[in-house]
Amino acid sequence: MPSTRARLACLALAAATATASAAFADTAYLDRFEGSWKGSGKVLRDVDPSPRSVSCSMGSKRPDANHITLSGTCRALVVFTREIGADIRYDPASKRYSGTYTGAKSGPASLSGKQDGNAIVFAVRYGKPIFGDTDAVMTITNTGKGSFSLVVTDQVDGKTIQTSNVSFKKS
Repeated sequence: MPSTRARLACLALAAATATASAAFADTAYLDRFEGSWKGSGKVLRDVDPSPRSVSCSMGSKRPDANHITLSGTCRALVVFTREIGADIRYDPASKRYSGTYTGAKSGPASLSGKQDGNAIVFAVRYGKPIFGDTDAVMTITNTGKGSFSLVVTDQVDGKTIQTSNVSFKKS
């Protein structure tokens, strides 16, 4: 039987796709992520009771029209640095996005999602349990105006909370 988090991820993905406005899910959406980015926000680590403020920087590579790779680092205080990134591919036939997210303590995580207007809602599957299981939901929102946000929600102690919320601006 699927975990509560897996069911919530599926429900969030279904709700996002069912209510999708006239989404423009095509390779032009990936164009919005090209360039260099600087960001800041909050990240909750499973060993800490409260979120940490982070500052991040990343750049992009575009291997082809249906593929973008984002990579960089996030820092918290002086002692914590983590490599972050996402390797995202768009399949025009299915109008779905898939890829790999790096940055979680558990190692690379798989991504699978659909576009809903200015956002891609991904079901995340971690390689090892985080907050008690391997599932979460990642929403990347980019309006095309030189900024984007990355928000991860997860089940923690039976409640849905944001475990990451980082906003980026083109640098």
